[in-house]
Amino acid sequence: MAILYPFRGYRYNRQIVDNLELVVTQPYNRISPALQKEYCRRSPFNAVRVTRSLEKLDNPETDYPEAAKTLRSWIDQGILVQDAIPSVYAYNQQYNFEEESLLRRGFIALLDLQHSAAGILPHERVMADLKMDRLRLLRSTDCNEDVLFMIYTEDKLRVNRILDETASARRPEIEVKDELGVVHKLWAITDAKSIRRIQDAMVPEELFIADGQHRFEAALQYKRECEALRWKPAAAESFNGRMVACFNSAEGSITVLPTHRLICDLADFEPTAFLERAGKYFAVEPVPDAVDLWRKMAEGREVSHVFGFYAGKKFFLLRLKVKVDPLMHAHAEAYRHLDVSIMHTLVLGQLLGISESQLDRHSHVDFARDRDACVQSVDEGDYQAAFFLNPTSVEQLQRVASLGELLPQMSTDFHPKLLTGLLFMKMQITRV
Repeated sequence: MAILYPFRGYRYNRQIVDNLELVVTQPYNRISPALQKEYCRRSPFNAVRVTRSLEKLDNPETDYPEAAKTLRSWIDQGILVQDAIPSVYAYNQQYNFEEESLLRRGFIALLDLQHSAAGILPHERVMADLKMDRLRLLRSTDCNEDVLFMIYTEDKLRVNRILDETASARRPEIEVKDELGVVHKLWAITDAKSIRRIQDAMVPEELFIADGQHRFEAALQYKRECEALRWKPAAAESFNGRMVACFNSAEGSITVLPTHRLICDLADFEPTAFLERAGKYFAVEPVPDAVDLWRKMAEGREVSHVFGFYAGKKFFLLRLKVKVDPLMHAHAEAYRHLDVSIMHTLVLGQLLGISESQLDRHSHVDFARDRDACVQSVDEGDYQAAFFLNPTSVEQLQRVASLGELLPQMSTDFHPKLLTGLLFMKMQITRV
């Protein structure tokens, strides 16, 4: 059950910040140190100064005092201004993928954590350090500076039709093109009747967390802490709500990319010996180059479990040739037939001996999205090998999550990302 409600978001004051492209950012976990500095260079009001403050460079376990100070000063100086009327915000993204132009339509609202949290379905294992980082920021700022990416599936597209009626006929109040060429548009829907129609349509829907599991769990933990202290919500915008963006996967515009695995610091790792061991489970096929590997992986996706392997300046296609069920007998069948599950259980675990606890600590495995960058990193000696995966589909994600299973870490990469800084939700809390 998805209980959502309108709120009074904070937005950049366009009389002070006239170019929003200088102040919005990619989500915090996509911001490298170099991009962090670039965002800071663009504007003294860039949202990175809150979501991934430079103080984290000096202290990775910072409690974010500077981020909180910055946010307070922006509100006090009128750089961020709160909307006068509670709204649900229509949010569209226009982007290109594989030479096709796509439009993703959704909306931003507050998710009722008191009555809806138990029904929200995660899909990935959480890394404890990332959750704690977001919790420390939340404790310091009392703010949602970004949105969680939620998906649901409703074939009649009722909410999308309401969004079209109330928003698409007028100019967006915010329109921004990000550095990846994605156009983001935002409209405030203030009509109470339209908001109620959206709320009623969403009540029976199951929400799946696409991006933001760490931030969702941090929000739940912060809510528990506030309640333990007997603090009370002082407005609709408080610790019992979380700012989320909801998109309907039935519209067909949810793009999922794979996340690849890079191996490092394994004692006595030798590519030839690994491939010999892998031959027990996989048909190993040498491939002349990266382009051919990407093509064979795409072709093989529909008929088998296939993976790419790169080490020693050589490419290989690994095609599973054994039944996988006995290797993951404790899991549901839908989980056992995911590429990422096979990768973690069979390749990383059984063949390379990397334990779940080591994965949780980021030991021996890093995660990356760019295939060519993975190849370059191995060539430069930063990593011993790279494993390439095909993407997990939305349907696979929902099927596994509905069974109560959690996918391995970094199983999905939803594209494009939702921008940070379009809206802020500052909590009002009565502290006793």
